[in-house]
Amino acid sequence: MLLRENCRSLQIAVSGASVLRPLRLYVDAIVQPQHLKFHVAALQFLNHVNGCARLSAACFPPEHRGARLRIVLQALDGSLAGASHQEVAIALFGTGRVEEDWRHPGGHLRDQVRRAIQRGRYLMGGGYRQFLR
Repeated sequence: MLLRENCRSLQIAVSGASVLRPLRLYVDAIVQPQHLKFHVAALQFLNHVNGCARLSAACFPPEHRGARLRIVLQALDGSLAGASHQEVAIALFGTGRVEEDWRHPGGHLRDQVRRAIQRGRYLMGGGYRQFLR
């Protein structure tokens, strides 16, 4: 079953019953500790959808790694397009920050750009599979 509203969607796999008739959901009460957070979140999500009959934005919190991944993917894209590390840094952080920090003796901004490109290349080379797990 696929529910859609605006840009959000929820897919639920139903087996052994017809989705055209009322269903009773049975879930395991005891789950492995590493899965408990996701199990509870899924139940809360289903309860919310049932209560308000909507796929509200509150049920779709942003991925906590999203901001970092955005930087990694933009850095990779710039690098693949032939941009220098400094040009990538300007695109990511702005001219002002690059003018202030690019020549800093610690090299933190240069290192951040270099690591982002390196991480992007790792993901592009198959590391995304581990990321998705």
